[in-house]
Amino acid sequence: MSKRNIIVLFLAIISVWGVYAQKTARISFKESVHNFGSFSEKLGRVSCSFSFVNTGDAPLIITRVTASCGCTHPEFPMQPIAPGDSGQIKVTYNAVGRPGGFNKNVTVYANTDPERTILQIKGTVIPLQRNVTLAYAHTMGNLGLKAVHVPFFEVYTNKEKQEKIDVINNGKEPLTLTFDKVPRHLDVSMSPETLAGGQKGEIIITYHAEKAKDWGIRRDEFWVKLPFSDKPQPQNKITVSADIQEDYSGMTPDQIAKAPHLEIGSDLVDFGTIKNNAQVSMSVPLSNTGASNLQIRKINNESQVVSVSLPQMSIKPGKSADLKITVKPSKSRSRLLNHRIFIITNDPVRPTISLPVIATFE
Repeated sequence: MSKRNIIVLFLAIISVWGVYAQKTARISFKESVHNFGSFSEKLGRVSCSFSFVNTGDAPLIITRVTASCGCTHPEFPMQPIAPGDSGQIKVTYNAVGRPGGFNKNVTVYANTDPERTILQIKGTVIPLQRNVTLAYAHTMGNLGLKAVHVPFFEVYTNKEKQEKIDVINNGKEPLTLTFDKVPRHLDVSMSPETLAGGQKGEIIITYHAEKAKDWGIRRDEFWVKLPFSDKPQPQNKITVSADIQEDYSGMTPDQIAKAPHLEIGSDLVDFGTIKNNAQVSMSVPLSNTGASNLQIRKINNESQVVSVSLPQMSIKPGKSADLKITVKPSKSRSRLLNHRIFIITNDPVRPTISLPVIATFE
């Protein structure tokens, strides 16, 4: 064999090694669209399941699944899916109070390339004949409301977002509402300003994410103050939830190349078996492999059993910081721990990383 052929063969082997060295997870759905067809509103909630297989060669981790509307609720497996194994994403649609056609998107976020996969549900709801009282199931004095929780889902710091609550004046006298203890990043108004007896209207809520000075999942409250009431009543509360994110959709490839990039030392933190009287810690390195400073916006950890600490919230290019995770079994009411920590950064490729933490307590 000539020297030239040996070089060509060597380069081919190196190329093959390179391909197999980059193991990735792949999520392959049997179908990505489900049509419920026509069905009666009387059914209420209807569900379907999207089956998938990990056709990659690395464990598949679904970090989150979001829906385009609060009427749609997705459920997904929290544990890693091994290569070749399968799973399901269950999607439930609440048809109550939503007659007519619907077409909703469900976005699956995972450690795949691309990161997002879009699923779709659609159908037509045949309306029920109902009285007004049932349609406006929540009451505050003479005010009837269709909802007292407003989910905004994803909101971006460079865009305001608006949602509405349908209301009705169940009384005979005109009704003018005011709103108390409204957070600074929310604008709340009434349309029309005064409801005549039996008249329908809307409470309009506008979300200004940049004023919240927060990131990730956030819940807020405000109160509806009725006429002739000196102060808002505790039961007249409206809850608002949102997932605050930065919008990277307008970035060019050159800007992304110059951005920070978070590499996490492990996609799964497994403490194994821990004795109940023990307190165990483990460190996971967070590395910035990008070209500019990595800002840790927020570490979201809603658990008494797990605590986290990070010595710095800014990591320079080429540097690392250790995320310390501590598990306290004495605070757990279960023998199994299956928790997730969400790390929110200014990495435009993966701005939110979900880190599973698992353990068994003796």
